[in-house]
Amino acid sequence: MKKVCLNIDIPFFDVDAYRVVWHGNYPKYIEMARCALLSEIGCPYSVMEEQGFFFPIVDIQVKYVKPLLFEQKVVVETWLTEWENRLKISYLIKDIDTGEIHTKAKTTQFAVAMPDMVTQYVSPAFLVDAVDTWISK
Repeated sequence: MKKVCLNIDIPFFDVDAYRVVWHGNYPKYIEMARCALLSEIGCPYSVMEEQGFFFPIVDIQVKYVKPLLFEQKVVVETWLTEWENRLKISYLIKDIDTGEIHTKAKTTQFAVAMPDMVTQYVSPAFLVDAVDTWISK
């Protein structure tokens, strides 16, 4: 499975008084990695919108394995697990130095045709084609 990796240095403004990342900041890291993945595929949100679709998150699952700490250097590994009917993406947040897993996550998104906001139960052809082309490279 093809992955996209995003390196992040944990900033001070994301941590609490114990220098531990607040749990509500993890979705931000996941979002940053998802945007990097979609850009790598050639379907960033701007292209999706140009094609007449939004892709809202309809489910997010986060498993906090070990806390992230201030100034820790991590990598968010991101990969697609489904794209034909919905966009399912998996994530691992790992320590860059040790490779230790700190977080596991999954998101699910559906295509919504705009402006009528009609949920699509099959992914638009432009997305499927872009993913298939990216995977075959």
